[in-house]
Amino acid sequence: MTELICRGLLQVVRRNGSDRPKAFKMHDILREFVVSMSKSIKFVAISDGKEEIGDDGIRRWSIEAKGKEMKGASETALSRLRSLFVFAVNETSKSSFNRLPSGFKLMRVLDLEDTPINELPDELGNLFNLRYLNITRTQVKELPGSIGKLYNLQSLVMKGTQIKELPAGILRLKNLRHLIAYHYSVNVMEFDIFVGIVVPSNICLLSNLLLLAAVEARGNFIKQISKMTQLRKLGLANVKETDEKSLCFAIAEMIHLRSLGVKSCNEDEQLKMDALESAPPGLEKLLLAGKLEKLRDDFLPHIQGLPNIGELTLVNAYEGERLDFLEGFQKLKLLRIRGCPRLKEIVINKGVMPGLQELNIAQCQEFTTLPHGWESLPDLKRVYLSDVSPGLIQKICRSKGMDRQTITSILLSYGEAEHPKQNMVDDFVLFN
Repeated sequence: MTELICRGLLQVVRRNGSDRPKAFKMHDILREFVVSMSKSIKFVAISDGKEEIGDDGIRRWSIEAKGKEMKGASETALSRLRSLFVFAVNETSKSSFNRLPSGFKLMRVLDLEDTPINELPDELGNLFNLRYLNITRTQVKELPGSIGKLYNLQSLVMKGTQIKELPAGILRLKNLRHLIAYHYSVNVMEFDIFVGIVVPSNICLLSNLLLLAAVEARGNFIKQISKMTQLRKLGLANVKETDEKSLCFAIAEMIHLRSLGVKSCNEDEQLKMDALESAPPGLEKLLLAGKLEKLRDDFLPHIQGLPNIGELTLVNAYEGERLDFLEGFQKLKLLRIRGCPRLKEIVINKGVMPGLQELNIAQCQEFTTLPHGWESLPDLKRVYLSDVSPGLIQKICRSKGMDRQTITSILLSYGEAEHPKQNMVDDFVLFN
């Protein structure tokens, strides 16, 4: 991907907090050429769902469903497919999409993101070779009991579905490496912007799991995950004050952890993490959603000294009027603060956050002052302000020396994204 970007064949339109490309676009003429060439070398077939795909040796099939009915492929062609991507591009196609085609025997990748299916056929369990399954933002309410037969499945992605609990059969997926399963709140400005999914308490049996997000902490779940020392990314919801010791012990054991998101059970619950003596040294992304009892002026000492922390998100975490960042955060590129209604200003000492690229302040209605010297930060590219003091916006617009480009970059909103709520939530739980 980097080589294609450097050659000008792809343009990056969105990056994550670690500055890695997340979304691309391609020129129409270039795309037509690529599609034609891909078909000629039998790399991938692209269809609009109106014509049946014949047996031409294609192993990858991308369907852009546009009409009221979608035709499939011949049984022979289906039996050879390795990858299927389905795109429902308008409301007409969404309203008419029914079930999955059948006949896939060698399928390795099945991507149904945004297609309006409401159930997965039990025959899904016959896809023994399946490695990747994506049902993000579908209407699926539960996984079929046969899901446990997918022994080779490595990635299961279920963002924004109707699924609330995973079946016990999920524990038979010994090769599973990525489990991403949560659904969104109706109102993105609520504290419960995302809700985790319930998983079997002995999920620790999946010893190859590297990414687990976002999970409801129920029963003895937090005690169980202390055994999952191999985790790289973890997102937990519904955490209670009484979970403090078990949670801190589990986090300390995860020495390979790079991304951590913890959300309390409600906006009034204390998110207690004072028992955490040392955070994982390789931690790059951290989200804390809930009232931090001891968020002091010197901030959490065991976090500010982390050498690799690049993203920090605080939600409903601080009840004071001024938040001071006095030292550390040498690699921080993205700072998000949300849901602190009394917060008026942020102070960032000189030499702290020298590489900050994005500052995001939301739902801080009393926020009236941007950090002193923010305009001189060399790498700062974006300042997102939402639901802050109207006086701050007026002050920025009237400020001398502010050119139009600078003002525009400050007042950008999530409306620029193709899926604004999706992107906001995805960023919120740290798994871009």
